[in-house]
Order: sequence, then C-alpha cells, then structure tokens
Amino acid sequence: MENNFFDLKINPENIPHALLIISEDWKETHNQVNLFIKKILCIADSESKSSCNKCKACLTFDVKSNPDFIEIKPDDKGKIGIGALRSDSDTSRGTINILNETALVSNAKIIKICNAEVLTEDAQNHLLKILEEPPKNSYILMLSSRPYKLKKTILSRLTSFSILPNFFNDRPNKFNIDESIFHIISKEKDIADLSDEEITSYASLYEETENSLDFYNYSKRRILDTWNDENLIFRLNILKNNIFLEISNNLNDIKIKNKTILSTLEQDGLFNFLEELISFQALLANKVAINKKIQLDSLFDLI
Repeated sequence: MENNFFDLKINPENIPHALLIISEDWKETHNQVNLFIKKILCIADSESKSSCNKCKACLTFDVKSNPDFIEIKPDDKGKIGIGALRSDSDTSRGTINILNETALVSNAKIIKICNAEVLTEDAQNHLLKILEEPPKNSYILMLSSRPYKLKKTILSRLTSFSILPNFFNDRPNKFNIDESIFHIISKEKDIADLSDEEITSYASLYEETENSLDFYNYSKRRILDTWNDENLIFRLNILKNNIFLEISNNLNDIKIKNKTILSTLEQDGLFNFLEELISFQALLANKVAINKKIQLDSLFDLI
C-alpha cells in the first residue's frame, strides 16, 4: 500500500520532531504510519518516496528488531505508565536512552506511542521533558483517537494530523455513511476487515438507533424493546456520541435545533445522563450479570 497520506502532508526534507496522528486504532492507520517510519529509518541513498526494503534498517524493521525503533503500547490494564517510557527492566532501553544514542543501523531514532491518550500523568510529564529538548535526529510519533486527554503542554509541542483509512474515501459515497459512523464502528471492529454488506448493516443500525432518539417520535418503550439486543454496545456508543455533541454545543453556546430527545436536557442533565451511561457500559465491559432491560429503563428515566 502506498503511503499517500504522509507523501501529501509532510515534506521529507523537514519532518517535525514530534508528530500526533489523530485517528482511531485502525489497522490501515498503523500500516501507513509504519511505512512512514520505515522510510525515515531507511539508509538507502534514494529519492524514492518509499523505503528500499533491502538495507539493514529496513530488514530489521520488518522483523521487529531494528535497534533504533521502539513501539510502545498500553499494558494489560489499558495504560501506558512511566515505566514503559523509561523501560524499567534489564532487557531493553528506555525512550531517553534510544533517542540520545547514535543510530546503530538507521538514519534516525524513532519512538511510536500507540493509544497515546492512555499515558498516565507521570508518563506524560516524563515525555514532556523529552519534547522540551529533543535529541538530534530523533522523532516521536504519537497515535491517538482522543488527543484531548493529553496535557496541553504536550499538545503544544506536537504537529498534528488527522488521518482516515483510504477505504473511507470510497465507502461514504457508496453507502452514504459519514465519518461519525466510521468512528463509532471502529470502537468495536476493524472496519478494513468488514464486508460491504456488514458496512451497510451497521449504517442501517445507526439510522435506526438515531431515529429511536428522535425528539418527535421518542418512546422509551420502543427503546427498551429494540435496544436490548446483540448490538446494544454499538447503540450505546451512538447515544454517547449524541451526548458529547449536545454538551459541546452547550459549552460553546452553539444554538442548533437538534432532532434528538437529548436536546431537551440542560447541561447538568446531560452530564448526569453521561455518567449513568458510562457506568452502564462499565458493567457490560466487565461482563457483570445484569438485567439489561432494567438498566436501560433506569437510564432513560433521566429524560
């Protein structure tokens, strides 16, 4: 796959030291980022937009053994602590170590941080020190779908780009699916692996769920009868997306005639509704034995 996104957005002669890629955790996003990283590491003297795939830097990157590159991912608890950045073990080097060292087989040193929004406060403070005094010929690439969870002091030192997978450019026109649906689906599935029929099914489910929240046709009984199915988590994510939109409009004093029942709630009511929804989703995520219909009934009593 060609790395068209980075070819268009970034001048290879002037690559920012620290990049923030705003995207869901899509397989294709990682593919594009990895192609970009591989090109930076490649030592072949070439004007090609892609890596040579023959030099030691490229070959070691392909087998995940390039000593000038570290990929950091969340731990089993879904967090990235300071230990992951310092690499508090005897078997590997930390971010400061690798970035300050001379590149061993590559043209640069690179750290890739996945799901950067789950960096703990200590980890972010540690990272900030690196960003304040970036070592020569080193790069940090951070991927996040929720960059607002990062400290503003960190965000101010990053050059950010939003990226969508290539297939998004075709499918929205074909199925009349907008970006918001893709983001909600991506919380459960890797969209690149879904068939056209599955995408269409999700689009229909999205429309059906939105309609059940329509202000003029709202019925709690209808929600209780139709939402309690295998798609409940997807429906709750749509609901959460609507709540965030309403809260955002309220905080920014944007007056929009919204068709959903949520528009009838004041700001405090929206926050209470969101808190209850998050608690409900936590029960589902932890596989707690609950009566989903009773939980839904309690949730929508708030409206």
